[in-house]
Amino acid sequence: MNDAAEGTGELSMERKLRYAWWVVLGGVVVIAIWKLFLPHGSNAYVQKTVTSREIVVYVAGAVEKPGLVHLAPDARVDDALKQVRLLPEANLESMNPAEKLKDGQKVNVPFKIVLIPPESTEAVASSNPGSMSSVPTTAPKPVAVPVTSEGKININTAGAADLDKLSGVGPALAERIIQYRTEHGPFAKAEDIENVSGIGPKTFEKMASQVTVGP
Repeated sequence: MNDAAEGTGELSMERKLRYAWWVVLGGVVVIAIWKLFLPHGSNAYVQKTVTSREIVVYVAGAVEKPGLVHLAPDARVDDALKQVRLLPEANLESMNPAEKLKDGQKVNVPFKIVLIPPESTEAVASSNPGSMSSVPTTAPKPVAVPVTSEGKININTAGAADLDKLSGVGPALAERIIQYRTEHGPFAKAEDIENVSGIGPKTFEKMASQVTVGP
């Protein structure tokens, strides 16, 4: 009887030790998995959270320096305009400042259309005493328009939409033409457009019959 009871006790102790060993091994595995995967998951979550806290938009057109602007996810056009320096020629009335922005959007600030008022001219009075003076007349001064009656585009007055119609010119190059014109003044002749970065003789040759600098 004593031998049987002793054998049973030893078997029970062996089972307890084996159970304790499996518990310890399981704890080690859990800790290893926690250390292996939790830091990476946490960093990914933090990066995703930081990224979702801002959007990036491109502001161009009637601004001193076109470029990228970082804004809050719920930003609107008015928030983007506050981050740039607008030119005096900026036409904000044609924009919707309450428009909500999205990541990667382009905000194009249009230029004002400048209308030149007609100038009054007076006829020279007769030098003979007693003669009737000529009636003053007004002669309207021609106003330059973006597109002439011949269908040519005036590169001194055309906006980005009209310049984009020229052969070899895309939206980015159209903005560059407007920026050059703003910084250096109007083009004296059509060939001067080659001074704009990205436009060479070959590009100008494609658009030569489409452009003009006249009224």
